[in-house]
Amino acid sequence: MAAPVKSRPYRRILTSTLHRRFVHASAFVLLACYVISFFIGVKSSCKCQFGRALPELEHPLTPSPQVFWSWFPLGPCGVRALLLFVSGLCVFILRVGQMHVGVRIATSHFHNLRLAILSFNSIQTVVWYLFSAWWFSEVYKWSSSADAQLNWVNPGKSYERSHLNERPIYLHCFFIMLALVQSSMHLYFDMDEVPVPVAKRSPLTTSRRTHRLAPLSVQFSNIAPNILFESAIIGSTTAVIGPILYMLFFRRTAWSWTLYFAKLFWNFPRSAADPPGLLPPSNIMFHLRSATSGSLLVMLWQISNFLFSAFLGQAPLKKGNPLTHGVADPNGSLLNGLKSKKETVLAFAFWELCLISQEFPDRRKEIFKDIDRSGGSAWSQILKASEDILNGITSRIQEYQNPQPQATGATDGPKESGPKTQEMVQTLPRITQPSKNENILLASPKPNTRSEKFEAAFGPVAKSYGQSQDWTPAAKARARAAITHASNALLSPEQKRTISNSAQELKLLTSPPSASGPPNPIIQQFMKSPVGLPFRQSFANRLRGIALGSPHSKLAPIIDATESLKCLLIASLEEDQFGKVQTDVPSVVKLFTKTIMALESLVGKDGLKPHWSEVDSENLDGVQHSRSVEQVEIVINALKNGLSELLAAFSLYLNEVGVVGQDLQLARDAAKITDV
Repeated sequence: MAAPVKSRPYRRILTSTLHRRFVHASAFVLLACYVISFFIGVKSSCKCQFGRALPELEHPLTPSPQVFWSWFPLGPCGVRALLLFVSGLCVFILRVGQMHVGVRIATSHFHNLRLAILSFNSIQTVVWYLFSAWWFSEVYKWSSSADAQLNWVNPGKSYERSHLNERPIYLHCFFIMLALVQSSMHLYFDMDEVPVPVAKRSPLTTSRRTHRLAPLSVQFSNIAPNILFESAIIGSTTAVIGPILYMLFFRRTAWSWTLYFAKLFWNFPRSAADPPGLLPPSNIMFHLRSATSGSLLVMLWQISNFLFSAFLGQAPLKKGNPLTHGVADPNGSLLNGLKSKKETVLAFAFWELCLISQEFPDRRKEIFKDIDRSGGSAWSQILKASEDILNGITSRIQEYQNPQPQATGATDGPKESGPKTQEMVQTLPRITQPSKNENILLASPKPNTRSEKFEAAFGPVAKSYGQSQDWTPAAKARARAAITHASNALLSPEQKRTISNSAQELKLLTSPPSASGPPNPIIQQFMKSPVGLPFRQSFANRLRGIALGSPHSKLAPIIDATESLKCLLIASLEEDQFGKVQTDVPSVVKLFTKTIMALESLVGKDGLKPHWSEVDSENLDGVQHSRSVEQVEIVINALKNGLSELLAAFSLYLNEVGVVGQDLQLARDAAKITDV
């Protein structure tokens, strides 16, 4: 018997494909660097050279050779392009290390900012953008003409000593500001995401694909105006604000550092210890150069981010076939990806499974015939992986609707050896003995201790008041008056206030944990103000976090798992030779029904409530807050369409496959159909 073929890990297949797309995207970034290299290089316009000076020329105007070398790829322009490519490559390296699929979900703007900042990714982002900006500034300095005066040291005249030039110092600080601005935008807007668009299905939709991507040329033509506009705005705004920030935060420190290294090669007078004058360089042309070069750098960053997302976000296809096509064990590699813990690998594996279930009948037949695999048939493992994705929705909803109580010192699990710290719980001091466990029908034992004798003597008297038939409201009023009179005579106002506070603490201790009053009016006013806007927890974000998962949305795998199960089950009517797949139709119908009902219960009026911080949940006219969230509606529609198509395809065999009775009625109600 031949040894089973070892399947290649799906992660390696995907990595090789992403590497190839990485190279293609890098080629386009190099082209963008070539265009930027032409703009920052030294160019000379056509010089007027008359025929008297050059009698051999036929025309009076001749182009300068410098114009030719300003764009020729094998000259300085090409060298600059290669050097500028390092700045674009920094963005690619950053994106590779932090790439993920699915938008980042945060309950509020402040939560989003906290997720972005309080992570190691923020440090990497700032470092890579700072290095990219520094490298670009060095290339720009090297490419500038002598008229720009960007040398580190001005030698001065023959009778003057050399002095430090502040222009390159300011230029480097200006590019540092741009790097910080771009890093903030990168983190806040989560540019590390590889977008995988999910199309909303409708009866008029002709394409069966759930992820419809436009060609790269169309994507670039659509986003090019935005890139140009944003680059110009960021570059010009930083050029206007830059001198103020430089003078307040950067100038003295940058001057000291530059002077420290410059002293290793030049001699400076003692007066060079401080920057000259109170204001930084204020030449209009110099600031115009700064704005132009800064806009070009931001444009390079934006183009690099777009190309990385556009190329690496393509469908998992290779020459029109799935990525696992042609490997030794395609089904095994695909199953390996469906079980992956890496969200990127998992997302692309489910995307490929969805494409196979929709467009590749040969691969579907291979899945149906693969019944002797270790761990179960290929179909059963696909069903298990898809169920895990969809059951994640219901489990998150159940965790929200039925929150688990916090763990206390006493647990049901086995006790571990060794000392354990007991959780501190706020309680009142014990003032009586614990209740007795003896038989209450037996005669009470004879009291021995002083406390037992006091209890035996005073207990019947105290019980007689409570059990007396004269314990009427009038008697209660007399007792309350006696207690009040005694407290006024024996207790000071401070002591009575202390006892009253203790009673309030007792009330808080005995109240349920969910009991809470309305928020403080001051906090409400703060939330209504523009300052409180970042702290508002919107209904849409909270709903997405529960339904789609967090910190990154699992929308794409959810849709792909739903579509894959539906298409494979429908295709099994004609392509499953062994008839093994149809036995799982009832479980898939129940899975879709349960998920739809859970989502609708969460979205309904009795489901998720707006957070108290969302002060605009109801407008002044009293119109109820909108509960429709696009991404969640896409999931609900996909489940309903899949369930209705599944019931329609198996309408003649529902009794045979086991979809009958209450399960069938619940499925019809969930799919909003009246006849199957």
